[in-house]
Amino acid sequence: MNRQDMREGLSHTNRCLYCDTPFYEEISWRWAFGLTDNQLLCPPCQNKLESITTIGCSMCGRPSVEKTMGKTGGSDPSGSDPPEIGYVDPSVRLPNTFIKHPDVLCLDCERWKDTGIWADHPLQHRALYVYNAHLQEVIARYKYRGDAKLSELFSGKLKKLTRSLGKIDTVTVIPLQEERLWERGFNQAELLAERFPVQHVLERTSSSDKQSKRDRSGRIAALKGAFSLSTAARQTDWQDKRVLIVDDIYTTGATLRAAAEVFYTEGASHVFAVTVARATGKMKREP
Repeated sequence: MNRQDMREGLSHTNRCLYCDTPFYEEISWRWAFGLTDNQLLCPPCQNKLESITTIGCSMCGRPSVEKTMGKTGGSDPSGSDPPEIGYVDPSVRLPNTFIKHPDVLCLDCERWKDTGIWADHPLQHRALYVYNAHLQEVIARYKYRGDAKLSELFSGKLKKLTRSLGKIDTVTVIPLQEERLWERGFNQAELLAERFPVQHVLERTSSSDKQSKRDRSGRIAALKGAFSLSTAARQTDWQDKRVLIVDDIYTTGATLRAAAEVFYTEGASHVFAVTVARATGKMKREP
């Protein structure tokens, strides 16, 4: 038996969920007993994703190393400015898990503490990957070109990302505006959260242009009061509840904070968030 025959005997052929290229997935005893997930991306596509393994901010989950220029996946597409070194202490390398006391903050989270309720209401966030050019293309195809099956790349991993959270009372998603839902045919956050027992407790109270077209101050202003509890959710006692919000991308955190504020106003004790991507592009300092 030659090497190729041995390889085929200990593997099975998959097709990449993104580029449709066939590739071999090695079979192991862990795979046979269902202890590992099927590999859904071919090695070249998988290698273009930049997993977040260590973080420099224990609040928003900003990666320890922000300089993504020159990697296979490309630079952060969230803005024209290059990633800014200095938003986190380069010596800080925390595990990408949720912790009890998020007190190591990046400059942006320090700035959030001077805004609204955020001085004493934490929003801990964690993401799977850095939002590089390759992931931007994957998410764009998922959200805007109707390739809903791509949610399978991330839904199981998002569930694993929350293992360190402990007890959660409610899992919900960021709701889409009706016109966006009509355009896309699905809520991308809802499919990403398919491994969770999701409750639809938020609704949009206002419509606005796409957030991707706004800078940080514009996002915050546009999202003020953008969400409210649904009629049924207003009957729930939210006092001391722990809430998890699922979405696709964390850019400035404005959307997630606007949603989290609804729960904190109703008495929730903690609100957490998970996303597929974490943008790391340079944020302009406001005067």
